[in-house]
Amino acid sequence: MIGTKPRQPDESDGTQRQRGQRLVLRLQTGVGQSGKAFDAEILNLSPSGMLVKTTARLSLDDPLHVVLPNTGPVAAKVVWFDELLYGCSFAAPLSDADIEAANAVAQGSEEGHGVDSETLGERIRRLRTRRGLPMRALADVIGVSKPTLWKWESDQVRPRHAKMQRLAVELGVSELELVYGAPSDGVEETGEPGSLADIVRQARKMIAEAAGVDESSVDVRIDWGEAD
Repeated sequence: MIGTKPRQPDESDGTQRQRGQRLVLRLQTGVGQSGKAFDAEILNLSPSGMLVKTTARLSLDDPLHVVLPNTGPVAAKVVWFDELLYGCSFAAPLSDADIEAANAVAQGSEEGHGVDSETLGERIRRLRTRRGLPMRALADVIGVSKPTLWKWESDQVRPRHAKMQRLAVELGVSELELVYGAPSDGVEETGEPGSLADIVRQARKMIAEAAGVDESSVDVRIDWGEAD
């Protein structure tokens, strides 16, 4: 378990299986904490914890989620840090399949972020289409021009962070899912408020139930009060 710094894997019994459970790798992914998503790199992964490198300032107090290939956001907690390095323990142990999937993606990873086959632009377009939003409608509510949204969807330009947050809300996903591609359904931060997208999604559901209408008929808009 990664819990103190520094500590090497316990291989006292000398078994090949235990040695194989801890991987040294370079996996580009993302971590989410307090409703925000950050670029991260996993340097060391075991069933009980991980070593993460990120320029973000992660808190020791708040739970976080890390996106793993074929697994999605996994709940974890920071137990120590040193400059850009964070030692984290998982809320529940990873399976051998989780570790093998992370290793496979790390070995075959290309430049860029995300742990699935979609680019950010492809993901924005898929989520927009799933919600039945024309490009003009989404561009208007985000506060950008249609050509700007087209550039996002064609991966010519990456949205700034404030726009990324707006996109996540309007597309009904967390910022972590939007940027890094793994679904966050069913992942909860116990005792902590959800992301803005989660709050809006829950509000839509409650309003629809109270009004006796389908959730798709409810539209929650936020006046962000700033120009593009």
